[in-house]
Amino acid sequence: MRLFWIFGNQLSHELELFSHIEDDDVIVMIEATSRAMWRKYHKQKLVLIFSAMRHFADELRDKGYMVDYHEVDSFQDAWDDHFTRYEPEEIHYTAVTDAAMEKKLHQFGEKHKLVEHSDVPLFYLTKQEAVETIGAVPWRMDRFYRQMRKRFEVLLEDGKPKGGKWSFDADNRQPPKDGLTFPAPIHFRPDAITKDVIEKVERDFTDHPGDITPFVWPVTRSEARRGLKRFIKERLETFGPYQDAMLTDNQDMSHSLLSSSINIGLLTPDEVVQAALESDAPLASVEGFVRQILGWREYMRAVYVASMPGYESVNTFKHERDLPHYFWDAETDMNCIHQSVKPVIEKAHNHHIQRLMVLGNFATLFEVSPQQTSDWFNEMYIDAYDWVVLPNVLGMALHADGGKLATKPYIASGKYIDKMSDYCKDCKYNPKHTTEEDACPFNALYWNFIDKHEERFAKNQRMKMMVRNWQGRDDAVKADILAKARQTLAQTDSL
Repeated sequence: MRLFWIFGNQLSHELELFSHIEDDDVIVMIEATSRAMWRKYHKQKLVLIFSAMRHFADELRDKGYMVDYHEVDSFQDAWDDHFTRYEPEEIHYTAVTDAAMEKKLHQFGEKHKLVEHSDVPLFYLTKQEAVETIGAVPWRMDRFYRQMRKRFEVLLEDGKPKGGKWSFDADNRQPPKDGLTFPAPIHFRPDAITKDVIEKVERDFTDHPGDITPFVWPVTRSEARRGLKRFIKERLETFGPYQDAMLTDNQDMSHSLLSSSINIGLLTPDEVVQAALESDAPLASVEGFVRQILGWREYMRAVYVASMPGYESVNTFKHERDLPHYFWDAETDMNCIHQSVKPVIEKAHNHHIQRLMVLGNFATLFEVSPQQTSDWFNEMYIDAYDWVVLPNVLGMALHADGGKLATKPYIASGKYIDKMSDYCKDCKYNPKHTTEEDACPFNALYWNFIDKHEERFAKNQRMKMMVRNWQGRDDAVKADILAKARQTLAQTDSL
């Protein structure tokens, strides 16, 4: 008898290992609370994983598989029980990406025979293929994305990019306008299994962050496919042009809300991309969405595999400040922070511009510890895992890796947030002011960052214009701005 171990983020009926399972083999799934306790994960993330695992186990039983499901405190408890009853000859598993879980598997491998299977189709590329494709440092998303498009023949015509461009990013940066509305996303009502899990999480994880209801996320492949269908049919068209915009009264806008399903296997990245390619949406919207899946998602995973261990501790700018309390309670007069953190507390999610250009931007300019920031992202988001959080937060958002992943830090003043959102009109702080009492905190801190790192970015093609802008200012003006920046940093917790 052989054991086939399926993890909570591998809930796909397409796994390659299924082709190797025979009648007397047993599938093991372990709902271990100690694994959940490695971090203080958002309550809704715990509900998603536990409920999706239980549903998946039932689906496997319905297909005739023998499933040994454990709801235990630790992996070791489950192993001790399973090995006592079955004494398996081999442990088969699908390759994992997260370094902590891989380390745990290697420990099991010291006592038991392990057989690893491909993690395609959870990703387009195997881990080895990802490392080979990303190439040498510095890594570059654009280069990687073009290789992926060519390799998988996506949006090509006679070997050239459809529409004449590899990226339609310039068409997908429209700010919000008055009266803008979007079709509503699909929400799912918890069934009996999910309700039981909600009760468990509320009872056993009371000190974890986040609201637990309403819980509206898909927990089965059937639900996830309905979510995909709704997005493609009704929301993809407006996703493209407004994917960088932010609105107070519509946090989700036209974003797909599919990442939680893709990252645990309920949907494969390829079926999501194929659905977009078969849609009637404008090419710019389709390409912008495909780039997030075929490009960005695979790129983040490739960076992680190529750079771990070690990448988790990068801190180029030596930032060591603590995250302020409002990252957990959203209680701040900075309306952009309030509006970006509030949906994370309520449903463990916000969209990528809120993550990158508001919260990531804040962490960089306020000199917050990259490790505290990535830990917060890892714990608070329903779609977060080490392989995506570390490169996305440390490399892309914070530039803490010194430019290995991206050519420039994604920093901006309050003027960008004002342009791309309606947040500033209801804010205590004025995005047009830099040193005045009501000045937007981002403004002085933006120039403070440029001042501190002007030597580093003086020759950076994407930053040197702002460095020259700063260098050309009057010394007295610069002194006033830097004084305001110091004052702002000192008052971080009370902003």
